[in-house]
Amino acid sequence: MIPMQTKIYEMITLADLFSLANALCGILSVIVLLQGQTQLSAQLLLLAVIFDSVDGYIARNFGSNDINHVVFGETIDSLADVVSFAVAPSIILYIISGVNYIIIPVILIVLCGILRLTRYNASLNNYNQPVHTFVGLPIPVVSFTLAALILADYINMILLFILMIIISILMVSNISYPKVKEKRMLLVVAIITLLCIIPYSNTILFKIPSYLLIVCALMYILAPLITILIKPDDLHNLQDKLSINSKSNSDTNDLFKR
Repeated sequence: MIPMQTKIYEMITLADLFSLANALCGILSVIVLLQGQTQLSAQLLLLAVIFDSVDGYIARNFGSNDINHVVFGETIDSLADVVSFAVAPSIILYIISGVNYIIIPVILIVLCGILRLTRYNASLNNYNQPVHTFVGLPIPVVSFTLAALILADYINMILLFILMIIISILMVSNISYPKVKEKRMLLVVAIITLLCIIPYSNTILFKIPSYLLIVCALMYILAPLITILIKPDDLHNLQDKLSINSKSNSDTNDLFKR
């Protein structure tokens, strides 16, 4: 347990700064939307996803092994995720919708997001071995999907209503989702995401990466269904490619972290 007298700046690591940057992007995404900058708001959500995916890698490779620092870092990470992947997208969804019934997925995103992260943190102490799948849909998918739809100018309220409810339910489900560690796949998604957050990228040409992000998000959301439809031998080959069972990639980064 960390003593209350401990100085905050003595506990903060480089990875924690990235987690705080994640939270900052979430806060700013709401602020700029209130100023009428919808595209920038979506880009900040994607930037939050990037910071969240990087902080885990930094913590593993440059962080402290002290249990107090680990607990401190995990707590910051989860609180930042609540801000950027639950509260911020919920507020943004409510503001851009203009319809009253959207309050249902807005509430579900926040509540299911909190429950999902609480279960994740509570389960950390139960695993002595590396875990190669998530239980439930990772929470960054909320902001990742919403941002991609906004940047692609594909805002259909009925679609958003249904999709966000499905995502919320999947977050608290017991469905297994793969931890994508395949470096080439991560690189492709990273490049597409970076293209989407280029300032003032509002032409038709720059909407293409947004469409690709939507495809990536939907493929990941539907991943469990896809694995059911794939033959066992083909599924085993796919898992090898995704490095789900590969120990050699245990220190690489994940597309989504929790």
